[in-house]
Amino acid sequence: MPTKTNVLGDGDVQLAVDRTFKAARIALRPLDYSSEGRILGHYAVAQRSGELVATIGALGHLASMRWSDGTAYCVLMRIKAGWSVSGAVTTAVEMNLRAIIARAFTVDFTTAATAANMAVPPRTGAMRANMGSSLMGVSGPRISTTTVQSGQTLTADANGFAACVWPGITSIAQTAAAATVNMALGTAGLMQTLYEYTALSQHPVILSQNEGILLQPITAGPATGTFALYTQWEWAEVEVF
Repeated sequence: MPTKTNVLGDGDVQLAVDRTFKAARIALRPLDYSSEGRILGHYAVAQRSGELVATIGALGHLASMRWSDGTAYCVLMRIKAGWSVSGAVTTAVEMNLRAIIARAFTVDFTTAATAANMAVPPRTGAMRANMGSSLMGVSGPRISTTTVQSGQTLTADANGFAACVWPGITSIAQTAAAATVNMALGTAGLMQTLYEYTALSQHPVILSQNEGILLQPITAGPATGTFALYTQWEWAEVEVF
C-alpha cells in the first residue's frame, strides 16, 4: 500500500507515495483549462482548401492560425497535413510543407482565406461538452481558397519550426496512346503529423497575443493542374502555463 503525505502543507490534499520505489503516484491528464471560475478548453479543426491553381510559389501562405486574445494563451498540441490532386499534374514536383511562427501578427489574412467559425454553434471544436467556446470566435484557423492568402500584417520567423515531405508519386499511362500523367486525379499525399507536443520534457509552441502559425510549401507547387491542401489543428486555450 502506498503511504500518503500532505502537499504544500494543505491538509485536505494528499499525495500517494509508493513504499517500494519512494516515487509519487501521478496521473497524466490534459492541460488544465479552468481557472478561478473561467472555463476555456481543448479544440480541434480539420479543413480542406479550395482547388489550388498551378504556380503556388515557395513559402506562399496556404493555412494559418492567429491568436489575438490578451487574457489567455494558445498551446499548440498538433498539426497534421495532407494533399490530393484534383486536376491532373503533368510534371511532378516536390510536395512539402513547413510550419513557422508569426510575430506582430496584428491583422489576419483577408484575401483568399476561409476561416473556421468557432463561435457557431457554441463550443464548436471543443473536445468536451463542459468546455467553453474558443476565444478565437469567428476567426479560427484559416485555409486558402484557390491561391495563397494575403492582406495580413505580420513578421514571420526566419526559419520554420516543423516540416514534412511526401514521397514522389508517378502515374503510368494505362494505354500506349494515352499521355503520361505524373500526378493523376485522385493522387494524394496521406495525412502526416507536421508537429505534435508529445515528447518528454518538450516545450510546446505557446502563442501569446498577436502571434500565430503559418503553413507554407517549402518549394514551389505544381506548374500544371490543381490540388487541395488538408489541415488538422489541435490546441488548448489556458490562462496559465
